[in-house]
Amino acid sequence: MYPTLPFGPASLPTAPILAILAVLVTLEIASRYGRKLGLHPDDVWNTALIGLAAGLIVARVWNVFQFWHIYRVEPSLIFSLRPSGFEFWPGVIAAFIGGYAYLLYRALDPVRIGASLAVGMLGGAAVQAVSGHLTGGILGLVSTAPWAQPYFGEFRHPAGLYLALGLALLAVAIWLRGPSQHPDRVFLLAVLGYSLMRLFVDGFRDGMDLIGSMRAAQVIALIVALACAALLARRPKDAGERS
Repeated sequence: MYPTLPFGPASLPTAPILAILAVLVTLEIASRYGRKLGLHPDDVWNTALIGLAAGLIVARVWNVFQFWHIYRVEPSLIFSLRPSGFEFWPGVIAAFIGGYAYLLYRALDPVRIGASLAVGMLGGAAVQAVSGHLTGGILGLVSTAPWAQPYFGEFRHPAGLYLALGLALLAVAIWLRGPSQHPDRVFLLAVLGYSLMRLFVDGFRDGMDLIGSMRAAQVIALIVALACAALLARRPKDAGERS
């Protein structure tokens, strides 16, 4: 695959470069969609960046404390920002708390912010899926299909490209046809669409944990999709119905 990308005489690592691009795509789409929801783009950017900063700091500090016996021997490693040097779930929780604290400080509507970020994250996830295809992070099943891609002497489904294309089309569809007057439904549609994409594409992925005959990620995606569909089935009441 392509662990590095050529930029003139230099070569840069694919995963970090596309991760940065994914963040920028997420924020740009989210800020632009936020305008449709009546939000100022700066509020969307600031909420996301504060949450991201809080998440990265906590994820890194958590890793340092967890493996302090190693960092104590080689303290210079503390400043080595490797992907494996961040703890995922502590970072996610800290990002949520940091972003939500900014929402409270600015008295912003969390539903509209969440809807705009959800649409933006579809675009960012599409970029990350391309990264997974290029680096082998998303490995497809061996295939004889004419569009199968070579990977170390074998031809496999380009599952990363399947996911990237599906998420990009989903983001465009919600942008054009999403019920922007109901940001809660926009959020649910984005999560539902992402879950359905994972439910479909993960069937073409290799090396995933199984629960019975299904991949664990597919089971989770199915549960989330059913929950979102149930919530979307509860149609919002009009003003006349509320009275």
